[in-house]
Amino acid sequence: MPSKLAKYGLKIFWVCDARIPYAINGIVYTGRQPGEDVQKNLGENIVQQLCGRFRNTGRNITMDNFFTSVPLAQHLLEKELTIVGTLCQNKPDIPTLMKLSKSREVYSTEFGFNDSLTMVSYDRKIGKAVVLLSTMHHDKAVDEHGKKKKTPEVIKFYNETNGGVDTIDQMVGNYPCKRQTQRWPMVQWSNIIEIGTLNVYTFFMAQHPDFKSGITNARLLFLKELSKELVTPYMSRLESCTQLQIPIIEAMKRCGVTKATTKTQERNTQGQPK
Repeated sequence: MPSKLAKYGLKIFWVCDARIPYAINGIVYTGRQPGEDVQKNLGENIVQQLCGRFRNTGRNITMDNFFTSVPLAQHLLEKELTIVGTLCQNKPDIPTLMKLSKSREVYSTEFGFNDSLTMVSYDRKIGKAVVLLSTMHHDKAVDEHGKKKKTPEVIKFYNETNGGVDTIDQMVGNYPCKRQTQRWPMVQWSNIIEIGTLNVYTFFMAQHPDFKSGITNARLLFLKELSKELVTPYMSRLESCTQLQIPIIEAMKRCGVTKATTKTQERNTQGQPK
């Protein structure tokens, strides 16, 4: 993906919480396997797999135009789930009136209703219309007092809830643990560690909101303490070892395991002329 900073890598579809940085479920995209037919309706299938645990909970799922479709919206309604998502302009379900047109007035909105489906086309610039599909909104509510003129409530809701995955990506990118490697299992393992530690941090802050209050790098300090507590028990087992590499000794010293360092220093001094 040339537009991304990381142009190459493993593709993972995530469903994340819209309010807090928490990854709920993910699927690694493996592509078409040998002997398999070309995958159809990939976006719809991915959403159904990721959101299977939410069935009959009344939750809403916000998604981008890769996933959004009328059949998916109807299918999720049967599972008591609503959606709000953008639509590609080439979708056959979009009426001609709602597609791109230079003759439309800027900041104008067109609404369409069909049973439980609501389609909104908002002209934000000349020749730049955005189309959304919602099964959660059922009226022509428009924000008349916002910074952006006459923005539909559907678009405001979408803008407020569509950043879950982007937030996860940004926070994981701030403190990555990846290393350059040609082995894709190691890349996947690094991502599991990054996502897992971020979820743990979110849980921890919910229970201890005053942790490192006012410090900008509180998450970095949390990761350091978490890593230290995870590795210290294993390093303590190495205290009785008589042969340790210098990097391991230095790491043990940083974690407060000083006995091994002392023993090594004693070994280093043995045999030196007095």
